[in-house]
Amino acid sequence: MNEIDVSLSNDCLTDKPMNRNNILNYGSNHFFTKRTFNFRSFMKTMQTILRNRKIFVDTMKSKRISNEFSERIMLAVTAVNGCRYCEWGHTKMAIESGCTDEEIKNILDLDFQGLKKDEIIALAFAQHFAESKENPSKKALNNLVKEYGTQKANDIINYCIMITVGNLLGNTIDAFESRMNGIQVVDGSFLFEFLVYLIGGLPTKILFSKIA
Repeated sequence: MNEIDVSLSNDCLTDKPMNRNNILNYGSNHFFTKRTFNFRSFMKTMQTILRNRKIFVDTMKSKRISNEFSERIMLAVTAVNGCRYCEWGHTKMAIESGCTDEEIKNILDLDFQGLKKDEIIALAFAQHFAESKENPSKKALNNLVKEYGTQKANDIINYCIMITVGNLLGNTIDAFESRMNGIQVVDGSFLFEFLVYLIGGLPTKILFSKIA
């Protein structure tokens, strides 16, 4: 599994999400390259979640995966997908659950070697899950089950799925703002981005302005 360098740092001391738009420049053209939702991908994802909602609820209620561990998993996925809102929010939740600044920095740098040995396989899987666009290899799945057992492995996957939804929605909000600044969005949907911005983007901005 190849690691990617996303050059993210810890946001735990910031008052609001930092602006990391992943803009590629080709001559005079600018491209927003983070993964986002469109109508089709969002509906497909939500159908899966609604169909398996009892399983997701059980994952969160069971506490088979501790809050601290689940936050590490979700930060690893976020480090790949690059959602600044999720990075900001889950960094703070990770600190509140007991994670240290150094652990958070390492996870956001996708450097798991200094973390708890019994969590490294899960964090590496979370990275692979995001890099493979939610299509992990059979080998990765088998390794996950071998290390944690079927039930906990499913919980880890569920946390990866849940944070991916948040990541892509956050990126969709940023994609709309990028369009408004004349930046082209790769594989985006203007209408869906606009709707997500109205429903989630404006309330989020109001919330963060009050926090700041």
